[in-house]
Amino acid sequence: MRLLDRYVTWTFLRVFVGTLVVFSISAVALDWVSRLGHFSSQAKVADTLAAGYSTAGLLLRFYAAYLPYLLKEVIPFVTVVAGLFTLSTLLRANEVFPVLAAGVSARRLLLPVFLCGLLVSAGHLAFQEFVIPSLNREHIAIKRLFAGDRTNSILDLAHLRAGDGTITSVEAYRFDDRSLRGVVIMRPWTEAGFDRWTTPLLVPAGKGWEAPEGGVIHPAGIGAVARLLEPGAQVDLGVSPDEVEALASKQGTTELSMSQLLSLVRKFPDRRNLEVALHKQIARPLTSFVLLLLGIPTLLALGRSLVLGGAIAFALSAVYYFGDIFFTSLGDRGDLAPVVAAYLPLSIFFSAGVARLVTVPT
Repeated sequence: MRLLDRYVTWTFLRVFVGTLVVFSISAVALDWVSRLGHFSSQAKVADTLAAGYSTAGLLLRFYAAYLPYLLKEVIPFVTVVAGLFTLSTLLRANEVFPVLAAGVSARRLLLPVFLCGLLVSAGHLAFQEFVIPSLNREHIAIKRLFAGDRTNSILDLAHLRAGDGTITSVEAYRFDDRSLRGVVIMRPWTEAGFDRWTTPLLVPAGKGWEAPEGGVIHPAGIGAVARLLEPGAQVDLGVSPDEVEALASKQGTTELSMSQLLSLVRKFPDRRNLEVALHKQIARPLTSFVLLLLGIPTLLALGRSLVLGGAIAFALSAVYYFGDIFFTSLGDRGDLAPVVAAYLPLSIFFSAGVARLVTVPT
């Protein structure tokens, strides 16, 4: 069986890598065509080119930041395509039925494909946990460079609550420099009341904040004298710039690690979308294995066509993603518990896959 396992594994890996490369090239080409003539129309892009960047270098930087996030979303689809095309290849070459006739079950024959699916899921989890957060700043910067000023600021950012009780309200948050405008900070209550800090501007300084224009500190207590906050002083909000950016942009939660999301959940327990995003960090990578678990027995029962395999892969992925979006929206709105919203689509497909695999003819 070792020789057969190596053969099936190599077939899967070859199709997986080939599909990933073809999809990446196609996605970049289609995206480039859709943006053709749009890149240089943005004032920021024109300024960047005038500063000495070449057009090719800027486009390379854009797609180097864009592609990892695209791959993170499509890896489950690529995995199920690779698994179904591997089975289709074995069926078309008449390599399955002789093995079954020799007494090897279909489940044992396809075990290497399922193990490869588990490895892809583990790699996907590591990729989104360690690689994606490290690319977050570059991705957001280059995305906003080409997006222009349409989404450059947000005026309805909710109060920021730190674990020590500090509450910060802001008039506006700007995405381009990640600055907070019109900031009022209320320090934790004491017997005398609370300290109130006001500053017109806070900018990121490492994992903290800096007040380049200074501000005013109003100490607690009757008759307490206000004092000035020196320009350039460090200010601790208890919430990092990365966390504020994730709160300002819901999409940003998918670009954080589980430890960062867990920190946000603890600081903002009333934001259900953060808890849903935390659970989906685990559920999303498992999609690759679950779609394989359901897709392969389905194709094995239906036939050997490559076209049929592609159709099954597309249909399973579409149904799963539409269901995932639907249940996630229910979880964000509070109509479903975050755990249920994150794992229910996965549980449904996993149960169907196990039932289909158990009943597959061997």
